[in-house]
Amino acid sequence: MSPVLCSIDLTGAVTSGSGALSKAGQHGPTCGSLRKELAETLSSCKVLVVGAGGIGCELLKNLVLTGFKNIEVIDLDTIDVSNLNRQFLFQKKHVGKSKSQVCGKRERPTLLSSANIVAYHDSIMNPDYNVEFFRKFVLVMNALDNRAARNHVNRMCLAADIPLIESGTAGYLGQVSVIKKGLTECYECQPKPTQKTFPGCTIRNTPSEPIHCIVWAKYLFNQLFGEEDADQEVSPDTADPEAAWNLEDAAARATAAEKDGDVKRVSTKEWLVPLDMTL
Repeated sequence: MSPVLCSIDLTGAVTSGSGALSKAGQHGPTCGSLRKELAETLSSCKVLVVGAGGIGCELLKNLVLTGFKNIEVIDLDTIDVSNLNRQFLFQKKHVGKSKSQVCGKRERPTLLSSANIVAYHDSIMNPDYNVEFFRKFVLVMNALDNRAARNHVNRMCLAADIPLIESGTAGYLGQVSVIKKGLTECYECQPKPTQKTFPGCTIRNTPSEPIHCIVWAKYLFNQLFGEEDADQEVSPDTADPEAAWNLEDAAARATAAEKDGDVKRVSTKEWLVPLDMTL
């Protein structure tokens, strides 16, 4: 049986091989809040979510609750303790595991249980994810935290002529835009200021550029030698065990983390004790 191909245009209409379907707001049989035909079309469409962090968790939840059944998600990052206050699909037992694979496994969160989720623990910039890979999807949604990957996905979607929904956050502010070849400007059409701050989970777990290592070294220097870091955005969240280095509590934290997530976490100062470094 050949797959049902569908596409979503910027006016809100959904089309398939059988022609244009009526919009959800028009009269007719409904499935939940959506018109029946639209709900059936969404369940057959394949969507790619790039990133399974703060924005990615929200996207996956909303896609599944909307009615999308075939979702693929890719993320290179692993779950950190500091992620748990906002990335609600993960629990303490998941610390140290792949974000994307936790969403795709059988023990994935109940919110996602109704969908078929294919997970990739990998970088979207891997050559395996070429133009043909992107052409499998009716829609790509970005939930990334670095500009290089955003630029790459933008170019791949333009080459594959697939709509891209680009989103991002900065502190308490968020932005989202739709990118469609020939209809809108692309992500790189407007010059962007040089990135000066980086998420703690990126610079600690998956550094991919020299600047990530420099920023992380700056944070560690300030942590070890007691200088206050004026730029709080370069450091991990204060909920992270590494950001609270009280030596008396380090053993208890490490034991708890090892039981729940099979990852032993110790403070930086405790880590330096065997190295005979005087602070």
